[in-house]
Amino acid sequence: MAHKRPPLRMLLVLALALTWAFAAALPLRAQGPGHLPPDLQALIEEAMKANSEVRQMRSLHTASKEAVRSAGALDDPEAAFLIKDLPTDTWSFSKEDMTQKMFELSQKFPFPGKRRLRSEVADSQAQADGYTYRDKVNEIRSKVIMGYWGLSLAYASYDLTQKNKQFWEQVVQVAETRYGVGRGMQTDVLQAQVELGNYLDRLFQWTQKQESLRADLNALRSRPPQTPLERPQALKARPFSLKLEDLLAQAEAKPQLQALKALMAKQEKAVDLAKKDYFPDFTIGVNYGMRENREDLKRSDMFGTKFMINLPIWHGSKIKPRIREELAKQEASKDAYQSAFNQLSAMIKDRHAKLQRLARQITLYHQGIVPQARQAVSAALASYQVGALDFAQLYQSQIAVYNAEIQLQEYLKDFEENWAELEWLVGQELPRPLGGKI
Repeated sequence: MAHKRPPLRMLLVLALALTWAFAAALPLRAQGPGHLPPDLQALIEEAMKANSEVRQMRSLHTASKEAVRSAGALDDPEAAFLIKDLPTDTWSFSKEDMTQKMFELSQKFPFPGKRRLRSEVADSQAQADGYTYRDKVNEIRSKVIMGYWGLSLAYASYDLTQKNKQFWEQVVQVAETRYGVGRGMQTDVLQAQVELGNYLDRLFQWTQKQESLRADLNALRSRPPQTPLERPQALKARPFSLKLEDLLAQAEAKPQLQALKALMAKQEKAVDLAKKDYFPDFTIGVNYGMRENREDLKRSDMFGTKFMINLPIWHGSKIKPRIREELAKQEASKDAYQSAFNQLSAMIKDRHAKLQRLARQITLYHQGIVPQARQAVSAALASYQVGALDFAQLYQSQIAVYNAEIQLQEYLKDFEENWAELEWLVGQELPRPLGGKI
């Protein structure tokens, strides 16, 4: 009898179930593309390979992994050579029957369970070092991102300052023209020249800021401070829709907290290991003694064995204090985890609130204050040229637009910095929706 083929709907349901199961088994990643600029992504990748702090933590993790196997290994066997019962009156090896040249081999065996616990303690430490390494990677990534956007702000502020310097060069020309025809005041010319000088000084400051931030970025990737860097991409306004409860839930998987959990597990095993000191260890050995023959007597060699145990009798001065020590460390590890969790939650709430505030401020400046200030200064310059506006009003209009444009760029930079810190605090990359260029 031929078997019926399964219906198409059943096959589709089975395929979807398998796909869902496979996706659920994959490691948790950021839910969405990062949309980082390619040059920034390249800087991050380079820092992950070359940064000395990352390399240090990676080496420590490698070392702790190697320590796991050795922690559960047996002690080295002991070999000994003895001369036994040699008479001191003749120093002869053949006179006395008990005189022997003896070789001995012995091995110490810890009480059952001790080796396993030692390995588990070392393994928990290795896990903690692994999470610490991952947290350091996230930290350096955050620092590279913040340095990148800080450098972007320095370039944008330099350009804005250069544009305003050109504006004041135009104002100086207008003021000199009006003064030359008797329609303006010499003080207007002097004030315009002073303000022009102020913008020249600001240009020097932003140039120095670029060099400083460039050196910081080079240090993060272990490069000489003077190593050239391409100009970063411009800061962009991006929407903010992250939910606080989602961030707090994701933060439970932060490597820093996982490292503290691993240390808690380590201390739990350390307490069990300390309690094992109530039980003795064993030493098993064999020996072989060689005796010399005489002309009238042939002696056979001797073989022996031994079985030894240590006597753990110092409960009050040795064993119990060590158990109390490990119990205290266990309580300390629990308190350290709870303290870190509380601090982390508070920092996430703080960064989330800052990002909400910055998003509103960016919208306000981008859509309202900056466009209005630009329109006002254009109208003010036109009015000043025809004498319908005095110099003080022109000055106030220009300062307002410059401060508003610089403030907008600083808000954008602060937004990206807090976003990068939030990713570090949460322990993973967050969905980064694209925005428009300012």
